[in-house]
Amino acid sequence: MPSIQAKMISGLFKLIGVNRMLDKQGADFEKLLESYKEKQKKPLKIPYSKMEAFDIQRKVIDGTTYYTVCKKGATPRLAVLYLFGGGYILPPDPGDIILCGQIAENCHAKVWFPLYPMAPEHRLVETLQSTLKVYQDILTEYDASSVRFFGTSSGGGQAMSLCVYIRHENIDTPLPGKLVLQSPGLQVPPSESQKAEMEKRKKQDVMIPPRFFDNIAPVLATGDEAYLLSPLLCDLTGFPEIDIFYGTREVMIAYLKDFQDVCRRYGVKLNTHIGKDMMHCWGAMEFVPEARAVRQEYFKALQ
Repeated sequence: MPSIQAKMISGLFKLIGVNRMLDKQGADFEKLLESYKEKQKKPLKIPYSKMEAFDIQRKVIDGTTYYTVCKKGATPRLAVLYLFGGGYILPPDPGDIILCGQIAENCHAKVWFPLYPMAPEHRLVETLQSTLKVYQDILTEYDASSVRFFGTSSGGGQAMSLCVYIRHENIDTPLPGKLVLQSPGLQVPPSESQKAEMEKRKKQDVMIPPRFFDNIAPVLATGDEAYLLSPLLCDLTGFPEIDIFYGTREVMIAYLKDFQDVCRRYGVKLNTHIGKDMMHCWGAMEFVPEARAVRQEYFKALQ
């Protein structure tokens, strides 16, 4: 049974109407995208007072701002590329940087946190080109085998898409040693069977309406670039080990069975973590007991 805190968070999201807000159609959806453009322009607030034990550096590479986070005085043995979620439209918040610090401390890692370009002003391929440059910057310090991609929601999908992009475009860059994905979107728009499964769970999911995937797809990629939205449909031969996390009260768990089949087909080791009665990206809700517990699973998976 979910904790009181988890129930409170779920109830708050339902009260605010996050699901209904993202379920807008037509001109109303266009207005929603325009409103997020303004949110994206606001600078990220770094909670320095809560992170005095960490060395936080801000850098820019080819126009992309990114932060690095590591424990002061540490010699990190791993590198983590942290890709925040938000449907490619919602910018990160201070909680993301706090989680970067927790990853740095618990995994003896240096964490790269890019503020990648987002929709609707930027297409997915631009986002991937941006994060690729940050990844290549990581590779000037670390071997690929010591690098992990960690992504939440669309960030998890982006971690997969970045690997697919590297392979599909024959880019001379090795894939990372591991992928750790929380509630990733893996096929956008979903297949008919995935949509049917999403509809079954629609009333339980207080965040993501199934129709959002159909609406956001043409905003992110069309034509020859559409493959970037659906790594589930791509050849995953040679992909690194993957840990994937889904809650049973989120529509995106509809991707899991097909992803398990695809990983078996291409010989990719997949470790599955299921949060019983948990909502989408419950690991982001820091004060919830279940979030603190699943973060320990993140840290173990990232090793």
